[in-house]
Amino acid sequence: MKMIMRILKFLVVAAQGITSGLLIYTLFHLNVLQAWQNLAATAILVILLLICLKVLIFPKKRFHKDGTPKNPKLIPQIIFTLLSLATSVGALAAYHYIDPISDFIADITKESKTHVKVYNLLTPKLTDADQKHTLEDYRDKEIGFLSLDPYMAKAESALKEKIAFTNKTFDDIDAITTALDNKSLPAIVLEAERFEALAEIAETKKTEGAKDVTNSPSKSTQDLVTFADRVEVTYTFEITVEDTNYSSSVDITKDPFIAYISGTDSRQGINGIARSDVNILAVVNPIKNKILLLTIPRDTYVQLHGTTGINDKLTHAGIYGIDMSKNTIEDFLNIKIDHTIKVSFATVVNVVDAIGGIEINSDTAMTLKVEGKDKKCTYVVGDQTLDGDCALRYARERKTYYIGDIHRGRNQQQVITAIIDKISKNKSLLTDYPRILKAAEGTFETSFTYNDITSFVRYQLAEGKSWQTESIDITGNARYAGTYSMGEKLPLYVMDADESSIKNAQAKIAKYLAK
Repeated sequence: MKMIMRILKFLVVAAQGITSGLLIYTLFHLNVLQAWQNLAATAILVILLLICLKVLIFPKKRFHKDGTPKNPKLIPQIIFTLLSLATSVGALAAYHYIDPISDFIADITKESKTHVKVYNLLTPKLTDADQKHTLEDYRDKEIGFLSLDPYMAKAESALKEKIAFTNKTFDDIDAITTALDNKSLPAIVLEAERFEALAEIAETKKTEGAKDVTNSPSKSTQDLVTFADRVEVTYTFEITVEDTNYSSSVDITKDPFIAYISGTDSRQGINGIARSDVNILAVVNPIKNKILLLTIPRDTYVQLHGTTGINDKLTHAGIYGIDMSKNTIEDFLNIKIDHTIKVSFATVVNVVDAIGGIEINSDTAMTLKVEGKDKKCTYVVGDQTLDGDCALRYARERKTYYIGDIHRGRNQQQVITAIIDKISKNKSLLTDYPRILKAAEGTFETSFTYNDITSFVRYQLAEGKSWQTESIDITGNARYAGTYSMGEKLPLYVMDADESSIKNAQAKIAKYLAK
């Protein structure tokens, strides 16, 4: 019996040592507490472990008058056994809350980021719906590729692993689609994102018809039958792309910095290369505890970085990767962006549902269908609670509003603010953040390093100051124009930014960057 009790006490103390060690390692690895706080926590756990070892495993030997050893006093044994168990449970509970933070930060700050770019092999649509083209039908044929795509060579190599063919390149979207239309080529390859954009344009033209410049350019019925209606996707394949790793020398706990937030809707999630439908600059001044949120509408007409000729919609920059979006915005505003944050739209749905919905204030009554689901969201004028689907739909809507994309940007800022407010002001959510982080898993990535984020959190915990946030946006005038990505012959809805709006944004940015 004595041997069993000794074994049980040994197991209890061993569990205490393991859980305490695990917690100490996690605290130092996460590194969000001050050094003295980490040392104090370590000292407490080590002292408790030593005391329990001394009392339970190596008690002071006491003897009877006849020289036989006495049993250790029962009450201290019970007390310190319970203390050891309580320490183990407490360490495990603390680890349960701390480790997910460390894992989440490590995941979103991975230095090596591989993204997926999807391509479609497009062929003329067959009149017989029962017949289908196959990839083998195009073996040893001539296939067209678009030279605008910076990953064209990689896409060509990936397809040649499946079939042999001859490559013919085209300099613009109009030339390559015309070649397929007039049957001078049997097939072409386009990025899935570019083709989806063409398909969306076709659908918009069909539903809107011929209207004034506010909504759609005047087009004949025949013109509305666009390229996307005349072709089909015969084969889909992917390539992987390594991100350009860049670092910033800015100490984000001491120096003001600019972070570019890009929201995408890729079917491949955060790993996909897709149009950037949300473009927000966060200008953060850690000295003055102020944040400026600047929204740049997705349809803003800009010169894509490194290109010549006609401008393009800012959203199309995302087709070429987040670096193109970042560099284009730098050119547009004559600024230096220090970091990027890429967010998948799935983030909104998952996080909002995880926190039990958010409160928003709509200035418009409307009913909107949730894309891809048999669900509608009804919004009233004034305050209301939205679930994840309806929060995302609210953040994406623009056609209902007179100022379209500008209003959408303001809604996006409202949703972001509502999420932050709900989490920061609800104590029960603060204690349930492992579940919230789990909901956001795989939907964020950033150029901030692990040390950047933990240092910033440590700084905020030490200072404990509240933040002042200001929101502004780029405004402008709508018109229809050709674009770099979709060609001059396909006028698209764009927004020419007001020069005064640009200058105001630049002045505000400069003010927030001032120490």
